[in-house]
Amino acid sequence: MRKRVLLLALVFALLFTSSHVVAAEKSEAVVTNQSVVAAEEPVIYKDTITVTQDGGRYQIGFIEVEFKKDWLEADKLPVTFEVKIYAENGKGYIEFSPDIPHFIKKVHIRVDDYKGLLYDVAKGENIYVNYKHKHFTVEHFSRYCFSGY
Repeated sequence: MRKRVLLLALVFALLFTSSHVVAAEKSEAVVTNQSVVAAEEPVIYKDTITVTQDGGRYQIGFIEVEFKKDWLEADKLPVTFEVKIYAENGKGYIEFSPDIPHFIKKVHIRVDDYKGLLYDVAKGENIYVNYKHKHFTVEHFSRYCFSGY
């Protein structure tokens, strides 16, 4: 009798543990699916930044843009930029408006690791992206691809 109770308890514990793990995996998938479904709005990171001759660092979504002191001619400062981060055909882009044709000092752009949704303007939908940490410098502003090459 004692062996039966022990065996029954062991089987019950095994079944309970297994069903718990399966339930956790299923709920995680449901949460993932819900977050995809819930993100019907385009996931585009946008910000407006105003940069003076002192420069500075600005965080837009998962990207940091750093301006050195005296990065542009003083008579052209301050300048206000509209910054957007989005995807196009699966590749990540950062776009600055207005365009600036030439800087005195290069501007440093740091892309942090990012796994998540981003709006693909070519496909007209949010896509899952996985961008790795990356640094680069630019001599002027317009639009830059930071992934996919």
